[in-house]
Amino acid sequence: MASPPPVLAGRYTLKNILGEGAYGVVAAAHDNQSGDEVAVKRIRSVLETYPMATRILREVKFNRMLRGHENLVQLRDLLLPSDVRTFQDTFLVFDVMPCDLSKVINSKARLNSDNIKFLMFQLLRGLLYLHRANVLHRDLKPSNLLVDGDCMLKICDLGLARAAFRTNDDDTYFWTTYVQTRWYRAPELVMPHSTNYTTAIDIWAAGCIFAELFLRRPLFPGRDHADQVRRIIKLTGKPGPDVISQMRHAPMEAAVAQQAASAPPNWSMLFPKASADEVQLMRAMLEFDPRKRISAADALSHPYFKEWRDNLGVGPAPPVLAAEEFEFETRVAARNPQAMEAIRAEMVGEIAHFHPESRADLFGAAGLGVDVRGGNGDGGVGNTRGGRHLAGPDPHKEFSSALDGGNEVRKRHGGGTMPLPKFSAISASEVRNKRATGGGTLPEAEMAQLAAAYRQKAARNQSNANAMED
Repeated sequence: MASPPPVLAGRYTLKNILGEGAYGVVAAAHDNQSGDEVAVKRIRSVLETYPMATRILREVKFNRMLRGHENLVQLRDLLLPSDVRTFQDTFLVFDVMPCDLSKVINSKARLNSDNIKFLMFQLLRGLLYLHRANVLHRDLKPSNLLVDGDCMLKICDLGLARAAFRTNDDDTYFWTTYVQTRWYRAPELVMPHSTNYTTAIDIWAAGCIFAELFLRRPLFPGRDHADQVRRIIKLTGKPGPDVISQMRHAPMEAAVAQQAASAPPNWSMLFPKASADEVQLMRAMLEFDPRKRISAADALSHPYFKEWRDNLGVGPAPPVLAAEEFEFETRVAARNPQAMEAIRAEMVGEIAHFHPESRADLFGAAGLGVDVRGGNGDGGVGNTRGGRHLAGPDPHKEFSSALDGGNEVRKRHGGGTMPLPKFSAISASEVRNKRATGGGTLPEAEMAQLAAAYRQKAARNQSNANAMED
């Protein structure tokens, strides 16, 4: 007789494995405290290397600070570690969604025009929230967009995101180690080591996803960087010399200059199922020149989204992010000998945000010799030595045991991912009546002001670039 599902940390009932990868495993679970279904993501050996440690810490910080928008996946909990001084694995509890958009695109699931419009509205809504917080996602692709049967969409994986706190030219750490999937890279990012980019890179990626929803295949599946440039120019047309000179990247300039000038194709013929509004918006999102590329605010103001905008609004304003929350980037970039110790302290501080009742025990057990920023921004007890004295069950040990010995879990629940959602006909008024939008929305007048502000900012950037050339 099969044993009952394990109840872990006195709160989560493990159900089945959703997926496994090189870095860890994701399991579906039931939160007995809230009654919600959740996903528990175990990431192995988080603190083993600089890149992995900073990526996960960055993801945790962004998810915690940007909680509250329905189109961003919500980080609900960070499980208490077995030993704060030695833990290597991290357990994150997120919203659970049936699948990601790439699985829908690659399936036979039918997407009608209303489904596509609602998906794009939510994607741009989430991007507006990020961009208003001066955050670039930098890795938008269908597999980083989670969806459910109600056509709800949530942006996930903020591990490569960056916040634009600094503007001085010598502050290069912000732009390093960019690894976004090539097929969704904006032209200004196609060549390696490009550093001069803005939130426009996310809009380009969203435009690629928009096209992919119609084509059911990637728009620019380049074999390498040169092939990627050729494919982009074939669709958008060869840019003028003024645009090429703005790239400030000799290999990219040479690759573009070598392309033969030709008229771009008829987009309406390439996307026969797309309406005139859809084609016009898609072209605006896939503008080669990032200075002229439409912003998330302007895209949401497009007539194409009027029904959704009128019914659901564009979402709440984001919080102001504190630059000091990301100072660990500087320490790691400088390869400070104490960097990994500092990152462990930062991670303990993040865990304390979700477990304020264990805050003193966490910091007292850490013995890290560094100051840890905590729930109210005050320093932690960084110099206290001692063992871990946290009451109750050991979540890390319980989850590790259940997931590592997961044969029983897989047998009981069949394992594998959830079935693909079946999208039905949908309308903005139905969605509005079905659920609360939450968090407040921007009225039409304020939305217009916001869009105008983005246009003015783009004009200033172009003026500054022209002045530099002169």
